Amino acid sequence: MAYVLGGPNNEGDGFTTAISNFALRAMHESNGLVNFTNVVTPTQGQTFLVPNFAPITYADYNANSNVGTWGTGNANVQNPSLEQASITATPAVATTAFDIFYGWTTSFTLAATLGAELGESFAEKVDQRVTNAFLSFKATPSNTYYATSADGFDRVLQLGAMELLPSGGTASSAVTGFTATTVTEMIRNIKQNFKVARMPGNPMIVIDSNGDDGVIGSSLNRLLSELTGGAVSQTGGSNLSALGNELLSTGRIENIYGCMVMATTFLQSATRAIVSESGGSYPVLVGAYFGDSALFTVMKEGLQLKTGETPGGLQIWLTGVGYFGSGVGDLRRGGAINIIQA
Repeated sequence: MAYVLGGPNNEGDGFTTAISNFALRAMHESNGLVNFTNVVTPTQGQTFLVPNFAPITYADYNANSNVGTWGTGNANVQNPSLEQASITATPAVATTAFDIFYGWTTSFTLAATLGAELGESFAEKVDQRVTNAFLSFKATPSNTYYATSADGFDRVLQLGAMELLPSGGTASSAVTGFTATTVTEMIRNIKQNFKVARMPGNPMIVIDSNGDDGVIGSSLNRLLSELTGGAVSQTGGSNLSALGNELLSTGRIENIYGCMVMATTFLQSATRAIVSESGGSYPVLVGAYFGDSALFTVMKEGLQLKTGETPGGLQIWLTGVGYFGSGVGDLRRGGAINIIQA
């Protein structure tokens, strides 16, 4: 009579255990947009609060003036307004089931495939919530400023959106510095505006890899074309550049004008009024440029995998669960990119 020696360490569960291990490995090896956000745990419950103060600035002091709050000198007490951005984590679930005989008759390569699929798709779901947060940035060009501060200089309250027109378009002088007809011009505008806002460091820029401007295609292909000349559907030009090779092989450039540029397939679609065009609204993909502390990802629970038998015992159910969310913490530190589609 045949029997199965299960062993003291649940050896019979090796197939489902392998799925979990490969899922976790795939998730931890992913290099997505979430890595460029601040990953935090909830302040309370499933919510994380980000306090934002209006600027507190230094004024030149004159002891002989008596127009200040204190009755002598010109020193006024500043009472900055306080706002709190709220970012909420919500559940995400992926469920599948497979025949119990898979675990009895197949190699662990199948377990690796199932696990990698669950881990990679979890990482993609997190990135999708990050790109959804881009919709919260200011939707129109031009910066919004606080009232003039004590030192006499304006401080940015919200960074304006950048407009990327289709190839061959004409930028309006009404939004100079916020409208571009090439991706490299847009990156220069972003770098300039980031410095106007006096933000520390350099911005991260996210563009699309699957859109279509009706002329060249996605922003990824447009940038590749601008960087490589004749290597991409153009006459003349030079061979593939180092930056173009980096972009095509990895999907991002670590340094162009000091900025990191990354392409993704998960940008959200929207219909927005485009200032540089002749009225009306246009379909756009909403990219973003942002610095440190602009975006937060709240992790209530990371990836967890659960398994069990369905009623009847002929299938094994496999469920991946997570509890997380992404949102904008500070509108001064990031802005939208309205990428016009054909």
